[in-house]
Amino acid sequence: MGNLNIDRYHATMGDASFKDETRLHDKRLSEAEATFYVTQRKLPFAPCLGHGRLVRLMAEGGIDRPRLRFLEQDRGGLERFARAVEDMSFVGAVRAVRPATIMFAGEPFADITGAFGLTQAQEIKFEHAFDLPMTTAAIAMQLRMAAGETRWLSDFSLRRNGDIERAVEVATYAFIGGFNDTSNMEAAHRLDIPAVGTSAHYWQQAFIEFMDEPEIEPRTGRPKHFEQVAFERWLDANPQGTTLLLDTINVYTGAAHAAMAATSNDARRRAFKGFRVDSGDLAQLGAWCLRFFEANGLEGLMPVLTGDLDVEGVKRIVSEFPQAAGFGVGTKLSGEVRRVAGVIFKQCLIDGRPTLKASNTPEKSTLPGRLQVFRGADAEGNYVGDVIGLDGEEIEIPGAASVEPLLAPFWERGRYDSIPSITKLKAFVEEQRTRFRDIENYPHVLSDKLRKLRDELTARMRADESNWRAVLSVPEEFAEATTHAPSK
Repeated sequence: MGNLNIDRYHATMGDASFKDETRLHDKRLSEAEATFYVTQRKLPFAPCLGHGRLVRLMAEGGIDRPRLRFLEQDRGGLERFARAVEDMSFVGAVRAVRPATIMFAGEPFADITGAFGLTQAQEIKFEHAFDLPMTTAAIAMQLRMAAGETRWLSDFSLRRNGDIERAVEVATYAFIGGFNDTSNMEAAHRLDIPAVGTSAHYWQQAFIEFMDEPEIEPRTGRPKHFEQVAFERWLDANPQGTTLLLDTINVYTGAAHAAMAATSNDARRRAFKGFRVDSGDLAQLGAWCLRFFEANGLEGLMPVLTGDLDVEGVKRIVSEFPQAAGFGVGTKLSGEVRRVAGVIFKQCLIDGRPTLKASNTPEKSTLPGRLQVFRGADAEGNYVGDVIGLDGEEIEIPGAASVEPLLAPFWERGRYDSIPSITKLKAFVEEQRTRFRDIENYPHVLSDKLRKLRDELTARMRADESNWRAVLSVPEEFAEATTHAPSK
């Protein structure tokens, strides 16, 4: 049965819309056809992902009896809304861009049309469907761009994700956005992608008894350090090839003990494929270790760097230590995320009439009308610009040999388009990235027709200022109202 995946204001508005007191001219508000568009406003760009999550949420069954009783007994009186959601099957229509389409801040990537009473109550479903996938995929995509095409990116975020289901989803969208693999075994099993992982520091710590009862180094007759013993045991246990984690004591000491362990016999040398540095100045320490190992005859090792890495950190390491072979990213992928997508759901049509929120904050203003996003490509297939316009507009984009509308029917009356596999979604993201010459400065603007509609509607909505000023007292310090218009 479906959950009450709504805010209190959805229930309040929904209930009020079914009352005769809130009628429009010829119908109850609950019956008026409404369209809401969906976008994100926090990330410069992000692959649009979450279609599968949306389908699952939209397909939820009716509300069970205890939840209906909870609505009916609400102190505000939500009986009408309770009756409406008893079988909360949405019967309207959803349009969306193709899954994994790279979209820019403020561009509508989906919309939903249906009777106001129930359609407005779908808001949280869209926000829950798209926010996490787009946030994670955007971070992964930016990390891939920072790392370059050949360096390995591994999802090490399992411990930071709160529960296994969220962790699997993070691994999914990181993989689509540009990662190569994951440390998450459940995700690797479900998604059929590689599982990777080195030892933890406590492997070395577990051999501390050899500090008191040391083994003897045959080559020198001297006692072995316990960390060397730990590395030898690890290499012996992983003869097919493995990576040694160096900074349990400090990186310089760890590198020395790793070199002694790896050069103690041929099998251990063959098993030693790479090293991992997890603390300190990763670029400087990685470069030092590589030179140190090469000086001791250990060539061809893969430096893997981890430790609270973000996009800027990866960029710096690549510029200072281009020999870095790969990065493991965990905390900054899903835990300490500076900026989430911030998916929003805004009304743009009611009963066939364009509508908007003008707002005192320009960036919070919304767009009116049945919207469409048009993407232009040149003769070579490279993207040259996007225009947010009105459905059915004839759009010309400078430099474009072709212009494609991105929003297309996705869901109607329980039927929906199939969603590609994660490998196909990943390939689509990679293919698109090659078609943006400068994604950081890609033009995406409003059409002249949409801009005019927005500005004229805003002016009309604010046109009665002289009327209310004439009949109401206004404090002297009250600033003059201005018509805000987004810059795009």
